Amino acid sequence: MGSPTSRRWDGAPETEFDRKFFALRESGYRGPIDQNGNAVTTGPAADILRHLAEQRGDTIDW
Repeated sequence: MGSPTSRRWDGAPETEFDRKFFALRESGYRGPIDQNGNAVTTGPAADILRHLAEQRGDTIDW
């Protein structure tokens, strides 16, 4: 079974991606995250997601 300190849903040991992902989410970041676990705040994909979030009425702070 996984580590007792793992934040993964399956309890498996956290990877570098997992640590970055959870750090971003726990700090309040709600925007897109790339395949390496980094925040994505610019570029076409971020623009599309920002537009969709605004249409839903979400607060966009990323």
